[in-house]
Amino acid sequence: MGVFEVLRFGLRRAGLGLADRTVTHALFSWTWSGADAGRFVPRLAEFRPADAQTVIEMMEGKYLLSGRLVETGGQSPFAVDTEADDWFEDLHSFGWLRHFSALTDPGQRAFARTLVLDWIARFGTFERDAWDVFITARRVLNWLKSFSLLAEGATAEQMRAIARSLSVQISSLKVRAAFVSDPLERLMVEIALAGAALSESEESRELAAHIERLGMLLEGGLDDDGLVKSRSPFAQIQILSEIIPVNQVLGQRHGTVSSGIARRIEAMHRALEKLVLGTREPVYANGCGQVPVELVLAIAAQSGVRATGSGLCGGYGILVDGPGKVVADSGQVPPVEFAADAHAGALSFEYACGSTLVAGNCGPAPGQLAESRNLFRHTSAHSAPTIEDMSSAGIGRSGALQLRGAPPQITLEAQENAVEMRSGAYRDRYGLDIVRRLTLMGGGQTLVGQDRFMAAGRTARQQGMFSIRFHLAPGVVTERSSGEDLIRMIYRNGEAWSFLWEGASADIEDSVRHSAHFGLIKTRQIVLHGTARNEAEIAWVFTRQS
Repeated sequence: MGVFEVLRFGLRRAGLGLADRTVTHALFSWTWSGADAGRFVPRLAEFRPADAQTVIEMMEGKYLLSGRLVETGGQSPFAVDTEADDWFEDLHSFGWLRHFSALTDPGQRAFARTLVLDWIARFGTFERDAWDVFITARRVLNWLKSFSLLAEGATAEQMRAIARSLSVQISSLKVRAAFVSDPLERLMVEIALAGAALSESEESRELAAHIERLGMLLEGGLDDDGLVKSRSPFAQIQILSEIIPVNQVLGQRHGTVSSGIARRIEAMHRALEKLVLGTREPVYANGCGQVPVELVLAIAAQSGVRATGSGLCGGYGILVDGPGKVVADSGQVPPVEFAADAHAGALSFEYACGSTLVAGNCGPAPGQLAESRNLFRHTSAHSAPTIEDMSSAGIGRSGALQLRGAPPQITLEAQENAVEMRSGAYRDRYGLDIVRRLTLMGGGQTLVGQDRFMAAGRTARQQGMFSIRFHLAPGVVTERSSGEDLIRMIYRNGEAWSFLWEGASADIEDSVRHSAHFGLIKTRQIVLHGTARNEAEIAWVFTRQS
């Protein structure tokens, strides 16, 4: 990623941001904010799981969103002032409306409409944070998916207010779409516009144009494997969660024009399945932390795609053997417009055997620790090697990840069930490349690793110390006898594992892992260290004890 490419992107993003501020300014917003109330029908279906307990807690003033519990003390959640961006985004996106749809109690169901009307009263006119295009697109889709719920028992005046607010938000998305610099946000906007067009009581004349643009955006936003170009499993899940209901209605009503989009969605399903471990959680990579297992299962149920064997996908290497699965990250840096949330995870991996996560990555920083966001993007927050704890990729002023050194390489050796990755991130400073080879064997119960330092390019300018980190799952208990090159680990489910190594010294240190419900959970990490020099080789093994 060159300096001029980053500069061009920064200038373009600034220009588009200025244009967006212009069209949303009070002097100009009258052109779209006066939209009449449209007529909508409940065509979009919600497939994500619902939880009645969530509703009970919300009615008690307890809102657990994005891993943060906020107690409102009897006031509206929309009156709460919080610095937790993720909580704010989830609240204003209204994905939680689905929990009310599964209830039968009229009072509980009516509470959902009360919250929507409260939002309209407080934020019905443009407010930059609450009307962020990504949040607005998701809110439009979630209101449309819950339209029957909102209409049940509503007065004509209440439904006019809801329909008019929907129309204004849809109009805002149409105007602002041209000024969205983030391609995945732009994709979400087009999903919302297509969903809104499909939900109009009379067939929209704009539907064909929205479907065409949606297909183009999918083509530009996905790689050849069907993975979003940000390489984030979380982004993959967000897009699938919203596009699946739209595609279902499109297939039912306009099957002849939906086939291309349906093929893209099926490719997305295949790519996501490759990045999901036996724990049924996606790998913690490139901004993805804990995702509810029931959501992953619900998405999988919308497709006929089933688990696949070893292979490559979007710069990741996947090894499968029986119940064991490894997902390794080559460290491929996304194009600059997709790299704002990418992590420097070169040569990192997550390994699970069945439902036991053996080793993984820390995940993203919780929303309430925004100041530590870049720290969790650093290579040290991943099960990966570094030299002098230097990150394998830089983080520019724009926040986008920037490649260091030569592009990474990754190959699959199918006969050996092994993947080999090479990172040139340390070539310029230390004259060394790092090559990591991972082999999964023994019915998935043994992972063999080999890390080599190899001279590359110019002679090393300086010598450094390497660190090879293995972040263990929460709740693990580690035991090490003095003088042994062996660490025993007991996991929460009682399984016993061993870690053996040679060619380095080892320490056991504290670590953390991201949890959607509890923020950061304290855990442990094994750290191998030594001098990084040409032809230095470190071997290590995770194996389950019988």
